[in-house]
Amino acid sequence: MKIALAAIGFLTNDLNYNFDKIKETVKKHAIHADLILFGESFLQGFDCLTWDYSIDIDIAVSQDSSIIDEIRFLCKKYKVAVSFGYIEKDEDKLYSSQLTISKDGKTLDNFRRVSIGWKEPVADFHYLEGEGFGQFSYLEKTISVGLCGDFWYAENCIQMENLDSDIVFWPVYTDFDSKEWNESLKYEYAQQAQKCGSNILYVNSHCLDKNSDNIARGGACLFNEGKIVNELPDGEEGILIVEV
Repeated sequence: MKIALAAIGFLTNDLNYNFDKIKETVKKHAIHADLILFGESFLQGFDCLTWDYSIDIDIAVSQDSSIIDEIRFLCKKYKVAVSFGYIEKDEDKLYSSQLTISKDGKTLDNFRRVSIGWKEPVADFHYLEGEGFGQFSYLEKTISVGLCGDFWYAENCIQMENLDSDIVFWPVYTDFDSKEWNESLKYEYAQQAQKCGSNILYVNSHCLDKNSDNIARGGACLFNEGKIVNELPDGEEGILIVEV
């Protein structure tokens, strides 16, 4: 299976811009890949939430929302699967989720982040985590998903390793210094990925709307057996196509 890791730029709380980036990426790379993987919370941007539920309920989107339907249409039109992070609304609850849609526009998986690092301490009972890890099949491969900090808890790594999936998606939002990531931190992530299984696909978004050192600046890796098999350096937007 060929997978395009899309370390693409987003604008916080600009769904139209971010949807257009998904559309642009799909149109350009569908011919080269079976699935396109975007980073954590890509659709709205990682820092989109205010932690005021009365505001955030309108920022989140449900699986049956019109913008999700548009992404389903893109998948069907261009015959490619797409996986992207978003802030999900399910009745009165909010989650940091990763939705994977098949080339037929059907939901393959909707994973909800299980670790609490996506939210601020002031978040109330409406902001929840998922209940665990799962597995789905696509193009004769078994696939599992974890989001960002999920794989920095030993018990989560054990659960993921026990699933023994062919491929593990690891979409993140990390705000490391690019030089530090490219020279050292990526090797720590490679070692951590080894605890979770084989063929770990790491992809980080690229935040375009903040002039600060503490923002995500892209990057993507295929980790296997504690090593970096292929990579796109942190510090630039881009697409890394890997075959697994």
